Amino acid sequence: MTEFDGIAAWIREAEALLERISTTQAEALEQAARLCADAIAADGLVHLFGKGHSRIPVEEMFPRYGSFPGFHPIVELSMTYHTDVVGSNGQRQAMFIERVPGLAEVILDNFRFGEHDVMVVFSAGGTTAVPVEVAAGARRRGLRVIAVTSVDQSQHSDPEPTSGKRLLDVADLVIDLCTPEADALVTIDGLDTPVGPGSTLTAVAIVRNG
Repeated sequence: MTEFDGIAAWIREAEALLERISTTQAEALEQAARLCADAIAADGLVHLFGKGHSRIPVEEMFPRYGSFPGFHPIVELSMTYHTDVVGSNGQRQAMFIERVPGLAEVILDNFRFGEHDVMVVFSAGGTTAVPVEVAAGARRRGLRVIAVTSVDQSQHSDPEPTSGKRLLDVADLVIDLCTPEADALVTIDGLDTPVGPGSTLTAVAIVRNG
């Protein structure tokens, strides 16, 4: 497979993913849009949480041109800083921190939530402690919770022992990213593992069409 063949293969898979979102998630997207619109119309906020690369769809909603009022990003630099693999703020720390039980409550306690608010939690894997506990903590505070996650990837991974639950287990509404286990879409000759993730593409498509 040449470099161009790899690009073309990813584009084909990406197009198939977007078509799958369109045909299988339309009802969930409509419900999510209604929940968010009703919250904002009632002077509430739609809070958005994501860690790691799941921060990208959060920033797609706010702050950027073409975004809508009423969305509030909640992101933590310690889990979204990807400049260094090792050393200060390296990936080892980020991947450890996202699995720390109890951290989600510390994060949520920094904010005051209203009775009409909604929480949207993005996590492709949907099993690490922090996003799962953010969703659970938001529900305890009376918020309706929307999970944007890969159902296939989540079901192929074990949840954290501290909660025993996946993100999709603690949400009021689940929107499936429709990405496969391990996320990657393309197999290239000579490489042991597939490459070309798809979850960012579908997450952004979801937030822009929900």
